[in-house]
Amino acid sequence: MDIEVMGTEMTVVRLSGRLDSSTSGDVMDQLSAVVQKMSPRIVLNLENVTFMSSAGLRSILVAAKLAQSSGGQMRMCCPRPLVSEILINSGFSNIIHIDTSEEQAIASLRRD
Repeated sequence: MDIEVMGTEMTVVRLSGRLDSSTSGDVMDQLSAVVQKMSPRIVLNLENVTFMSSAGLRSILVAAKLAQSSGGQMRMCCPRPLVSEILINSGFSNIIHIDTSEEQAIASLRRD
């Protein structure tokens, strides 16, 4: 996981590898720490995520709800086709907006 703080206004988190039951707890803990200690406005770049299970979906959902309850929001971007299909079929795309590029997600958070 790569975390880039963009001033005080938002944080870009770049995930990589598989987001499944063996990694989701650590990801949820780290995303929660980002919300609580850095910024509740998060861009979650999924470009290098190769697979996502329901446990991975849950870790993102928990962090997104924490961000929202802290006055921020989360946007996802750049999912690979398989991950995009998982997000769409699970209904996640109706809960957390998915942008096609990191730049687009950053610009959208700056407007909101």
